Amino acid sequence: MIKGFGILEMLIALSLGLGILTVIIAHSTESGKAARKITGNQERLEAIFHTVDTIKSDLNKCGMRLQEARQFFNISCFSSSAGTFKCEYGLADELLLESALCGQQTLKVEQNDFFKKDKVILIYNLGAGVWELNEIRDCLSGALVLKNALKNDFGRNSPVVLLKKVEYKYYPTQRILKRKADKGNFQPLLEEVSDFYVTFFPDANSVLYRIEVNKKEQVRGYIFLLNLV
Repeated sequence: MIKGFGILEMLIALSLGLGILTVIIAHSTESGKAARKITGNQERLEAIFHTVDTIKSDLNKCGMRLQEARQFFNISCFSSSAGTFKCEYGLADELLLESALCGQQTLKVEQNDFFKKDKVILIYNLGAGVWELNEIRDCLSGALVLKNALKNDFGRNSPVVLLKKVEYKYYPTQRILKRKADKGNFQPLLEEVSDFYVTFFPDANSVLYRIEVNKKEQVRGYIFLLNLV
């Protein structure tokens, strides 16, 4: 005669089952925490690498297409202070197809997709020793309409350089490093930043930067601003 489980046997079985279930749940929870930690670390490393690549890219371009103008005019392409730095470079350039006179608000140039509304341009003439900044109000076929009238005369083949300015700024209370391009707003670039500083060495035309994340990981970079040489 087969007897069913007694109350004692059932309690023992239930206890064992609950014990095994508890172990499985605890193991799953720890595995989930470990997986989230690994994912978090990987995402943080990717964010750090992306930030470093972005900084290096901007600094390597600093002063690009402005080498000639910088030799003759007082044009600053890099500046820094506590927790921030700015750099500027030429994104594209064209030559005037026709002379432009003082008071004129149009420039005849080849069509260029980089020349767009509200972008800042540099116009200069080495022979006359003049230069000025202006903004594009509109782009027509083969011509740029300026927001402001020219203050100088510029002969044919005078360079017109489309400028791009980027700025990095560290927000210690938010622990965020942000980047801004041209007239846009500051956008988060890297979070959990516990320290950020930049040092410029004008004699060597080089920049030293350091990023500290979570008071643990530190990334340092030393970059020569080759376009400023």
